[in-house]
Amino acid sequence: MEDGNSDPRKRQINYCNRWEAQPVACAKNLSALILDHQGDVMAWGFEARRRFLTTRAEAAPGQMHYHAGFKMNLATGGRHTKGEALEADSDGLEAGDGSENVALDSEDRQPRANGLPGDSVTPGLIAAYVRQVYARALEQITASGYDEDDIRWCLTVPAIWSDYQKMVMRDVAKNAGMPTEDGRLMLALEPEAAAHHARVCGVSVASPDGSNPTDLMTAGARFMVVDCGGGTVDITAYENDPSGRMVEIGRVSGGRLGSDYLNRTFEDQFLVSRFGGAEVLQDLRERFPEALLDLTDAWERAKLHIRMDQHDPIYLNIPAAIDRHLGGPMRRRLARQQNGTDDAIVITADEARTLFDNVVPDVLDLIDDQLTEMYRTRTEDSRREVVLLVGGFSTSPYLQQAVKDRLGARAAVLIPPDPNVAVLFGAVHFCYEPHTRARRSRFTYGVDVCRAFESGTDPETSKYTTSTGEELCDTRFSAFVSAGDTVDSDQEVTHVYFPIEGTQTAVRFDLYATADPDPRYVTDEGCDEVGSIDVDLKRVMRFALGDRGIKLHMRFGETEVMARAVVMQTGEEVKTSLRFHSNY
Repeated sequence: MEDGNSDPRKRQINYCNRWEAQPVACAKNLSALILDHQGDVMAWGFEARRRFLTTRAEAAPGQMHYHAGFKMNLATGGRHTKGEALEADSDGLEAGDGSENVALDSEDRQPRANGLPGDSVTPGLIAAYVRQVYARALEQITASGYDEDDIRWCLTVPAIWSDYQKMVMRDVAKNAGMPTEDGRLMLALEPEAAAHHARVCGVSVASPDGSNPTDLMTAGARFMVVDCGGGTVDITAYENDPSGRMVEIGRVSGGRLGSDYLNRTFEDQFLVSRFGGAEVLQDLRERFPEALLDLTDAWERAKLHIRMDQHDPIYLNIPAAIDRHLGGPMRRRLARQQNGTDDAIVITADEARTLFDNVVPDVLDLIDDQLTEMYRTRTEDSRREVVLLVGGFSTSPYLQQAVKDRLGARAAVLIPPDPNVAVLFGAVHFCYEPHTRARRSRFTYGVDVCRAFESGTDPETSKYTTSTGEELCDTRFSAFVSAGDTVDSDQEVTHVYFPIEGTQTAVRFDLYATADPDPRYVTDEGCDEVGSIDVDLKRVMRFALGDRGIKLHMRFGETEVMARAVVMQTGEEVKTSLRFHSNY
């Protein structure tokens, strides 16, 4: 770290806002790739889209494959078989953590069916993209005089992503060549990163009477972050503790409700209606892909200026290639639909509102639900709730007004400076000094263990008899954290277990998740096996069975669930791996 950057309010953040073939200067590149027949990258980002549209007709079959909008299409994994361990007792807490920082972020716009369908996308495709971003960033940073080992990297991920998806993203980073040592690569939740940015950039809120403005660094400040991007809307809520660090007080929520879905509706419904059917629009896609992209890009720019009280229609010029192609019947159709206009696409104010109504009401419902969750933790001394809109879509005056109208006096609505880069800048602040003290667990997490069999209570199907004749129930749920618990980011939960048989050279703990705060069995309804933790015991086989106790430590207050295991007899931390195999 450099001394001049220790104060977050004065921290200088450098970022790239020039990408090949970008339509306008912006900090985000397009999630798009062109691969050749061997799977090597020919082009990426906006340049990949441009090259695909301008050269695909000349390419030989199978020589060029275009992929776009693949960030949100991480696949689920398979399932694993169960292992066994015997629980002894539990307790314990511990702590940990601490270069120049770089944030990576890419716009996740999802174009139409120009490329391969989303379900054919693999993590390898995402790794190919991250490799390009990593190489570009590394080149620029080292050219400024920094050594590669001086850099701490941060990848941002949606807060609604599952543990499995976060694990895959870390694997993707490894496969892309990024460093894997502890502390060199961090994952940051996107709305949480945006909150870090808003807290240090001077955003403040006044009390209902207009006096005593407070910023989001103030102890007791309560705020919801609504990250409205292209592919998703992602929501989290926080309250500052007495030392000013963020404690999660809501539940992570969101969905695929980003502004890209307005674009899809514009194409699939509005343009289909204007041009006279889906077949006509598909013909335009195939004949004039670049011209049609220009038209949808014009809508992309126009939609960010549409207001709820809009009265004037929006005019989008028809690109020359499409205009020349229009025949008499299609022109007459346009003229009838558009009050005589046949040389532009005209969107009336009512039609614009209808387009927004495909997304905005669902966003408002999510905000309402999160605000209700925040109210449950209120006290008499609680400050007024703040709703913070960030992300590219948050610049829409239509969305801003819709949120203000829905919330009324229940919460203040704020938009920080440069909401487009709030996640990017916030990730840098997160790298320097994470301000999140605690998070709320979405689920009850635990492992399957063996405990003494209780006749008349435990099902006979779960009875396991050891080689020494001891009867155990092998489906008991050993919980580490319960759904809704607030967990400090530096807190470790520790349980002690022993292997069952003397021949066991390894123990596998299957990790389960459920919304039930107090499950008894891993077979209870709603319990899902989401991962496994493998502990290698080969180095302690010389000890008696009763001396092979394992302390299993787990952390739930960070961006990712972490696990480590220590052999009690030696104090040795043994090889431990936590792998999620369910997109829970």
